[in-house]
Amino acid sequence: MGDARRPKRSTGHEAEGTARVAGLQDRQRAGIAAAVPERLARVVSALEPEGAVALLIGETGTGRQSLAEGAARLIAERAAGMMRTIELPDPPHAASGHTSVFAQHFGLALEGRTEAAEIAERVLSGVFAHPGTERAVLVASNADRYSPLDTRLLELLLHDPRVRGVVTARQLSSALERLGSGSPRQQISIAPLDREEAERYLCALLGVERVEAETLRGWLEVAAGSSYALAVLALSADSAGALKRSRGAAWTTVDVDRVPGDYAKAILSSCSVEEIAVLELLALAEPVTETGLLRSIDATLLAALFDRGLVVSRPHPEGLSLVTGHPLVAAMLRTGMSPVRRIQLNDQIFRVLSDGLGGVDPIYTPARLMRLVVFGVESGQHLPFAWLWAAFEQTVRGGDPWLVLNVARAVALHPDADPMQAGAGALRACRTARLIGDEGSLRPLLGIVGRLVEDRARTEGMTPMLRVRLATTLIEQDLRDEGDVDEALVKLDALESGVGEHEPAAIEAVRCSRVLALAYTGRLREAALAGPSDDVSADLKKEWIRSPARAMGGLILDQRGAIGRAALNAEHTRRLSRLGPRARPDVVDMQGFCWLLGHWVGGSAELARRVLDELAAEASADTHAEAHYSGLIEAGAVLIAVQEGRWADSAQSAERLLDRLERQDSYGIATLVQAAFGFALAVLGERDEAARALRASALGTRGIGEAAGGHRRILELRARQWLRDCDVVAAAERTVDWAREQGLELIEMQALHVVAYESRAVAPEALERARDLAQAIDPPLGEAYLAHIERIAAGTRETATETDEPEVRFLAELGVWLPLPPAAELTAREREVALLASLGHSSRFIAERLHISARTVETHLSNVFGKLGVENRDELRVWAARDRASAVRTDA
Repeated sequence: MGDARRPKRSTGHEAEGTARVAGLQDRQRAGIAAAVPERLARVVSALEPEGAVALLIGETGTGRQSLAEGAARLIAERAAGMMRTIELPDPPHAASGHTSVFAQHFGLALEGRTEAAEIAERVLSGVFAHPGTERAVLVASNADRYSPLDTRLLELLLHDPRVRGVVTARQLSSALERLGSGSPRQQISIAPLDREEAERYLCALLGVERVEAETLRGWLEVAAGSSYALAVLALSADSAGALKRSRGAAWTTVDVDRVPGDYAKAILSSCSVEEIAVLELLALAEPVTETGLLRSIDATLLAALFDRGLVVSRPHPEGLSLVTGHPLVAAMLRTGMSPVRRIQLNDQIFRVLSDGLGGVDPIYTPARLMRLVVFGVESGQHLPFAWLWAAFEQTVRGGDPWLVLNVARAVALHPDADPMQAGAGALRACRTARLIGDEGSLRPLLGIVGRLVEDRARTEGMTPMLRVRLATTLIEQDLRDEGDVDEALVKLDALESGVGEHEPAAIEAVRCSRVLALAYTGRLREAALAGPSDDVSADLKKEWIRSPARAMGGLILDQRGAIGRAALNAEHTRRLSRLGPRARPDVVDMQGFCWLLGHWVGGSAELARRVLDELAAEASADTHAEAHYSGLIEAGAVLIAVQEGRWADSAQSAERLLDRLERQDSYGIATLVQAAFGFALAVLGERDEAARALRASALGTRGIGEAAGGHRRILELRARQWLRDCDVVAAAERTVDWAREQGLELIEMQALHVVAYESRAVAPEALERARDLAQAIDPPLGEAYLAHIERIAAGTRETATETDEPEVRFLAELGVWLPLPPAAELTAREREVALLASLGHSSRFIAERLHISARTVETHLSNVFGKLGVENRDELRVWAARDRASAVRTDA
């Protein structure tokens, strides 16, 4: 029987994978120089003196090798052919047949007891034998893995003043410290790429201007800042067709944890079966700190993996931990593992951890308990319910949603769970499955909830509040599945009457569910009447229960024009919702979105952006924040870009978000985003795409898109104005009627404004109605709309200029963008610049708003003037104003 640890013979597939790795490395080197030019400049500066040595210390994948090679080539180029660059190969693996880096590269026969000094002389003679070569720069990769002979040879070569050296290593050793002694020498630490550097690197690699935030976050989480791993993720996704590019941005269409294995397999091609088994165990269990688990791993195998950098030790609160040396390899091993193999390893890990308890109850050691529960649940162990419940309590305030889902489901299904515990587990499992879009888990969980509700014996062991929560979960899911809303309201009425007056908290929960049912189906007047009053209760528990209803109330107040009340409501309720041991992250996220929306509706772009930045910072601080799954933060960014007139940014963000929401839209925000997308596309002149987005926005999916239905309708009307749709007046009149029916004063005013603007006339009764509405809408919004409607009613002169239209400029400052005349010849960027310039904004202002240079703005303006046949900004403003005085409409 052959040696089981002998490396496998390379197959054609592995050879192809190795070739891809080589191609990847070439692209990686070019990308690193573009992403971190200051790092490259520092290495080049260190190599400039004669005989200089630069020692680059950093983990595998930080780009140290690319920096070393790039710096060496730049130094050689400056020498104008008088300097030779020598890039030594990686230290050979024991099974490669080579014993020395220098023997492999220079074809030396290191026979007998040849002295190192003699070998070094032979190498130098060969290096400088080339005609015209007066100096050389030597690139030595992974020198901390050199044999003693190779380390000594490198030391002797770098003593020659004609040779400069750039040496890379994962960690410093005493032998490496001796390199370049007596010569100009610098030691440079190469850290993993941070978020900004990673985006620049990926943009250079993929040929785009930006990488979508969630895609970048996911890649960074897997790659841990490794440039090589980032390149693998990006290029593998690209080759698999999972990477999308549009409008200068790139994003993935699948979960980033699903790592294609070609490149990672090439890294593992030299590993034996046993070594891969160790890596698989570590990939599932990392970080490994437990003594029993460490002792279960063959020390010989571990040493070999350490030598090749495939396993490393890292600091951990409990001491040093053992992890895979390459995060991408770990991700590939996890995703490529068969279900049977995964169960086997989870079972193995669980048994080792259980045997190491030594009679200690893990309930009193939370970290150990969670490890036991994770591996026990994954391997199908029958765990003591006390363990499960303690783990369930640990996840109350969040965590990895898949872990939360698994633990909650195990609690709900455990035979030893009492009715209260089973119900609590089922509720959390349902909510988590819905959040992450796991329909395969959600449907069976709803079945568990249904059986609990129907089991009278079990419901008698529950509190009224839990019974209400279970029942309303089923009712709300039926509404999401397009069930009949009136039937749902009847069920809620019956549920409330069955609770009894002595259970005010449970009654409050039913009423909250009623508000959601009405708001999510677009019955906003009824939702407002059913919601709690603005007065904050002294009972904090009651306020927690009311939180979702208050969020809907805030959305409705926005649409009524009560901006101040809405923003204050959302901010206060959000802060209260975050208090307590069982705060609901979903409610907090929804309140944050409503808080942002209040400032957006009121035209306060700066305040809206501050809220957005706060929400984004909170999400970034927590890898498992629910905001990563909801899309609410991204939706806020889309709306703010619309408000600020950054149409290309809005379209980019909306397109990426809609791609995600197509697969997972737990809050029903897709229709609102589609309306904003359609508006942005219409302004940019992309008529067909805008029309498609508007058709999608009219589908009316239940959720926040319907609760904010007035905003959605107004965005659609604005888009139709830019598309010069001949039916826009009729559509606006229908919105007027709908808004009046729903009691939404601001939406009615905005729709009346569209009718007036497009008709270039205002009926006396419409003007009177606008004046009444302006009294009900917070300033300055109501006043701004009324002023422009009154201007239209009075008549706009054909010779109007920008200075004659202060109302138009004021509306634009509030985020109301009236259309430019038809100008099909303008590019999308030229349309953005022309719109802002026609309102009197300076080139500096436009540059800051659109994140381009003032010179670029001037170039675009010059093109705009030439295409439109105008001479300057004043004529551009007149050109825009004359269209606003014309009543001519064309069919879209």
